[in-house]
Amino acid sequence: MRIVLANHSSYPRVASAGDGTRLRRAYANRETGKITGADYDEVARDYTAEIVKEQEDAGVELVTDGLVTWYDLMSRPASRLGGVTINGLVRFFDTNTYVRQPEVVGDVSGQFGLADDFAAASEIATAELKAVVTGPYTLARHSIIKTDADISTVALGYAEALRRELVALAKVGARVVQIDEPSLLKFPEDAELVRSVLGRAMESKGDLFVSLATYFGDATTIYGELLKMPVDMIALDLVYGERLIETILHEGADKPLALGLIDGRNTKLDDVTSTADRLKRIVDALDARGVPEVHLQPSCGLEFLPRDRARRKLERMREIKEAL
Repeated sequence: MRIVLANHSSYPRVASAGDGTRLRRAYANRETGKITGADYDEVARDYTAEIVKEQEDAGVELVTDGLVTWYDLMSRPASRLGGVTINGLVRFFDTNTYVRQPEVVGDVSGQFGLADDFAAASEIATAELKAVVTGPYTLARHSIIKTDADISTVALGYAEALRRELVALAKVGARVVQIDEPSLLKFPEDAELVRSVLGRAMESKGDLFVSLATYFGDATTIYGELLKMPVDMIALDLVYGERLIETILHEGADKPLALGLIDGRNTKLDDVTSTADRLKRIVDALDARGVPEVHLQPSCGLEFLPRDRARRKLERMREIKEAL
């Protein structure tokens, strides 16, 4: 079985070494008109290159652009859509971070506009680059709906935008896409709705390899529902869901899994021996069922950690794989 070392999604935007605050300064200066959009884009490209190289140097085989140019997971994709404006701040699950809420004021239209960022990062990366997109259900759950539409209709509108985005990502060379749906674990009764709207988005995925990521919760009770999702891989938070490991061993899987065994929110480094043991148990069980590969990755995005610890988390994944 192939074990792929992957970054989950985000990466810290600020570093203590060097000029680690230049992206934040550039963003603030662009907002106040002190620099142009082109000036900001130049800083962003340079910072993205630094982030990508840092992942590659740590041994990551499937990197991301770190989402370093995203203000947050909600407003970045939603701000490009018709029928949507951006409102105030709301806390992002149980973290100490906040996102700007999309406000649905009409029919959702357009696409997220992420393909250009992916194309720019792909010119930099030497390892394979994974695109990351916020899922339609999570976008809908974080939206203020000012129309007569219900949550299902809004989620479907976002799914149409995602469908178009997948086409655009494929055109610029993306092969692997991760769709983040953390809200599903907060509302597990909506698994059928999530499956339905993702099915609409997947109609235009073509040859893309699509992973569905849940985190910030225990997916044990809906593990079976996740396996029914119309995607190629399921990414699981195994830090929140320790019981989930036994469920995987008992029920197996009929598709590859991305195993979030590295704690993306705790600065303490994960133990090599015990983590490698958990990984081996899962790998052996899935290999016996013919699953061709698993990804070892953090349980969630690494933006919640200091940058030096985020890098050590990625390096620790390589150490765990070597131990295995």
